[in-house]
Amino acid sequence: MATPTILLADNDRAVSSLLVELLKRFGVTAVPVYDGEDAKAKGREPGLAAIVCDLDMPRASGVEVLESLVDLPAPPPAIVISGYIDEAVRARLARLPFVREILRKPFDLLAFARTVRSIAEASAGGAATGEGA
Repeated sequence: MATPTILLADNDRAVSSLLVELLKRFGVTAVPVYDGEDAKAKGREPGLAAIVCDLDMPRASGVEVLESLVDLPAPPPAIVISGYIDEAVRARLARLPFVREILRKPFDLLAFARTVRSIAEASAGGAATGEGA
């Protein structure tokens, strides 16, 4: 099976670098973007197995990024990561059926990688492959 490709939208370059490397070890290719407008554009590209999206980004918030994808015939499944999520944001995210997970930073990195891999493989048409890397 081909390696699934996900979009990783997080303005913190250190966090992005860590997550890209971690996901690589779990058999997932992560393409990083560092602001919301870039994430909006890249999130529309065909072939993405999933989107991991921080909420706090310059130029457009993560919620705005995800809401911009609702007109796609099949938006990629999304995993939201954020240090702070209030009820208003939760309500907006709940209206987006393709948001599969909401993870609050800091999160367990191995559980994160397993979750992303599982969602990406399911989206790409493959079966999830067990717990370890």
